[in-house]
Amino acid sequence: MAAKDPSYLETTTLLSQEIQQKELRFKLYLFQHTQGEPNRNERAVSSLHAPHEFGSIVVHDWTIRDGPNLQDKIVARAQGLHLGAGMNETNWFTSFNIIFTDERFKGSTLQVLGTTSIRDGEWAITGGTGEFAFAQGVATHIKSKERGGAGRDWELRIRATCLTFPKPVLVTKIGPWGGHGGKEFDIRESVPQHLESVTIRSGVAIDSIVFSYIDQAGKKQTLGPWGGDGELTDTITFAPLEIVKEVSGTSGTFGGDTVVTSLTFVTNVRTYGPFGKPNGTAFSVPLTDTNIVGFFVRAGRLVNAIGVYACPSVQNY
Repeated sequence: MAAKDPSYLETTTLLSQEIQQKELRFKLYLFQHTQGEPNRNERAVSSLHAPHEFGSIVVHDWTIRDGPNLQDKIVARAQGLHLGAGMNETNWFTSFNIIFTDERFKGSTLQVLGTTSIRDGEWAITGGTGEFAFAQGVATHIKSKERGGAGRDWELRIRATCLTFPKPVLVTKIGPWGGHGGKEFDIRESVPQHLESVTIRSGVAIDSIVFSYIDQAGKKQTLGPWGGDGELTDTITFAPLEIVKEVSGTSGTFGGDTVVTSLTFVTNVRTYGPFGKPNGTAFSVPLTDTNIVGFFVRAGRLVNAIGVYACPSVQNY
């Protein structure tokens, strides 16, 4: 038997979500000033004065600009350390965060790891935060200027990919209206995002409902029929930009149970219904800046009660 997850762990199945990748391409310029105030942006924590600086540790706060000159705008800083790791030649193990400071990407970071020598080379992009979450890629550093022992300027070409997760859809349950009989039917798995169609079977009351919707992963789902057979079958297929703004109807007594006797659907295009017979107590679900994307019911051989799922209109197609 598999061990039960602890209370501090939450897991999510991602297979049903449309996880996408976006590619990043930056051309920036990194300025390394080893001496000279006030531009100096690295200091030795320890220096063993060994050949090739083997064993030395240096912390740095290198500046990254959007152009090759010191007058160009600082858009990020490379904060971390490098340590002498080469016994036979100068080779620095380098680890730092590129912390963006410009308005567009402020607060987002890229994690960089690799080797730095006096020659051109590559660093690995091993992660990121903010807009660059889950980043993987390569940063190529090309020496553009040697500052006579006072530092170096590097052209920095970054190419990486990041994962983009779909934003969760904020869905609210409203209702239900009707009676307490029948069995409960509800959306159990995927979260609805856009209502595509509704099929109503009816006679003197609402016998059953079937509906299809697009879930938050962009997949079509169909649920129902919830209820029994009816004399009439009506199917509404909504246009791609058509959204349901209101559901109204009536509920009354039939065969000793309270059931939904009629339903009407109002969209931003037209009104559909009423379906069934509008007898009994009226109910209405008018929505502002929100639209209906799914249903939940209680049903037996008829629909005893109905409620709706609603979410903000801006999250739909």
